[in-house]
Amino acid sequence: MTFVLYGCAQESEQPQDPVELPDTEVEEPGVTDPLTGQKVSEVGPLIAVMVDNLGPARPQTGLGEAGVVYEMETEAKITRFMALFAGDPPSVVGPVRSARSYYLQICKEWDAIYAHVGGSKDAVANIKRWGIRDLDQYANKGEFWRDKSRKAPHNVYLNIDKATAGKDPIMDPHWRFGDLPDGDPDYQKISFNYGKNYNVSYEFVADKKRYLRNINGSPHSDRESGEQIAVTNVVLQYADHHYRGDGSARIDIQVIGSGRAEYFLAGQYQEGSWRKDSIDSPTKFYDSNGQEIIFPRGNTWVQVLRPETAVEKL
Repeated sequence: MTFVLYGCAQESEQPQDPVELPDTEVEEPGVTDPLTGQKVSEVGPLIAVMVDNLGPARPQTGLGEAGVVYEMETEAKITRFMALFAGDPPSVVGPVRSARSYYLQICKEWDAIYAHVGGSKDAVANIKRWGIRDLDQYANKGEFWRDKSRKAPHNVYLNIDKATAGKDPIMDPHWRFGDLPDGDPDYQKISFNYGKNYNVSYEFVADKKRYLRNINGSPHSDRESGEQIAVTNVVLQYADHHYRGDGSARIDIQVIGSGRAEYFLAGQYQEGSWRKDSIDSPTKFYDSNGQEIIFPRGNTWVQVLRPETAVEKL
């Protein structure tokens, strides 16, 4: 009796050449973080958190895990961060501080929840006027808590899980993303300052394709992990700053409009420009040929600077 195995050639058949299958790209598991273009386990509702940067607030918690961070002056040559989180956010961020209107103009383009502790009189009014998704510590006490080991007002922290519970995530990317560039970096170190005690520098680490951030000559590290903040892309966005002339040190920053920009993209340097047409439109970044910048996948820090700021590139 002759047995024939299903799927196998009979003895009388000639052996066939192996069939070549077309190349298939294996999809990386997870979902794409719209802030970084990287794969993450989950994407939550987009939230923008105002983070303190005065000396007593350092080291901060959660900044290194943000997808995008903006640093801008508030008044008296001090700075503050607005940190955006979506993919795999940390559970805690802080210390949280008050709102300013030009930060709101950036927050609005992302349609992010805006977490803060009060704010200037015009900022509080503009939150309602511009339809910002507001999360103020004074009205939402359950999401915020105070760390008794630190002195007020540098001790308010946000629980992101509570702040975003029940809210829908966003999935659309704001910018275009691509692969990390090859080759040696164009610059090993970038440094500039906003004012006294706000000297910022980034040093490139070739094997990680990231810039390690320093503040006043020391590593800018996370309070919880102790790890130095590492950044894939650093953008220098030059914008006009104006004192209000109302007897205070308050300023306005022209983030709606256009201006010059410099990019440090995972080691690659480019010059170009930025443009934001309205409060609702996204800020677009362009190279010297007018083409939209493609950001290497990873986190991005946008340093909004006065046009006359001196920047050292080594």
